[in-house]
Amino acid sequence: MLRFIIRRMVRAFVTLILFQSLLFALIHALPYDFTAFTLQGPSWRAFMQRQLGLDLPLWTQYLRWLSRFLRFDLGVSFQNWPAPVSAILFNRISRTLLLFLSAAILAYLLGIWLGKVIAWRRGGWLEFGVTLGGVAAYTSFAPWLGFVMINIFGWYLRWLPYQRLVNPNVWFNAPVMIDTLLTQMFITSVIGFVTFLLVRHISQRIKNYRGRWITQAFGLVIIGMGIGIWWSRSGLSYLAIDILAHLTLPLATVVLLSFGETMMIMRTAMLETKHDDYVLTARAKGLPDAVIRDRHVARNAILPVITRLALNLPFILVGSLVIERVFMWQATGEVIFSAIEYQDIPVLLGILSIVGILALAAHILLDVLYTYLDPRVRYLGMD
Repeated sequence: MLRFIIRRMVRAFVTLILFQSLLFALIHALPYDFTAFTLQGPSWRAFMQRQLGLDLPLWTQYLRWLSRFLRFDLGVSFQNWPAPVSAILFNRISRTLLLFLSAAILAYLLGIWLGKVIAWRRGGWLEFGVTLGGVAAYTSFAPWLGFVMINIFGWYLRWLPYQRLVNPNVWFNAPVMIDTLLTQMFITSVIGFVTFLLVRHISQRIKNYRGRWITQAFGLVIIGMGIGIWWSRSGLSYLAIDILAHLTLPLATVVLLSFGETMMIMRTAMLETKHDDYVLTARAKGLPDAVIRDRHVARNAILPVITRLALNLPFILVGSLVIERVFMWQATGEVIFSAIEYQDIPVLLGILSIVGILALAAHILLDVLYTYLDPRVRYLGMD
């Protein structure tokens, strides 16, 4: 397994260098010139170009930028000179990760669950309604769906806030910075999710299906209570609740845009798998339908879903950046659109480089997970 992971890492590094080269070429092929925004004369513009390194040959700029990138240096922002790009992104990345990762996980889990249900219970209004809703949401134009959510739940029903990251009145004289609290919330979410996965892994040893689900539900309640008690004692729960209230609408929008494809792939894979010989053998042994569905059919049907998830993660991230703009969620989306408007090339390169790195990391992780789930791939990949 270690040799397999090393080979994947080497391939990913070569892919990353090729991606960075293509990214640099495409962005510099656009008619971008940050110094065109200056209102001073030609001499001042020439001075700015020398300071920013824009007067150098393109191949020199590429080598300088690539060498900095390999040293984990994303350069300096033109618009916010002399602020490093990494510092600008670090101040906003926790906001984007909270939205993006939460939406990706929820959409993935919801799509798998609904796909299992409608594949196992074919026909009827449930399959028709869920399929129609999932496909309609998946094929929707992201900004349009965001505006629909704002109109319904923000303006008309007035259930949820729909603009900005927080309520300034709630955060007046707050004892903590927004990004610090967001980082704490993100870490808490990761710890809670990993703990639940551990509980779920332990519960798989229980042979009784009902007892397994009761154990998982009890573990989920305990984890939720533990997180709630910790936040209530921290004295920052009212601030976290305000952030969650503002997060709900953009999170729901990204989930609606993402879960439909996972659901339909899971449904199709389940329908192809449910009539295989090993499923008929499991039925002949008298195993409950829930066990056959979850332990036999779904385990094999989930493989193409994992493959598609690896391909879709960059698109979910880009969709999150667009939704951030619609909901005025002051995160990385605001930074990238501002960089496009003011032609801040280092910021654009930095953000798109991070998107590429996250996509490659997801591919490596899912490659390893795929070999774990499918023994055939495992042994072929180890050769």
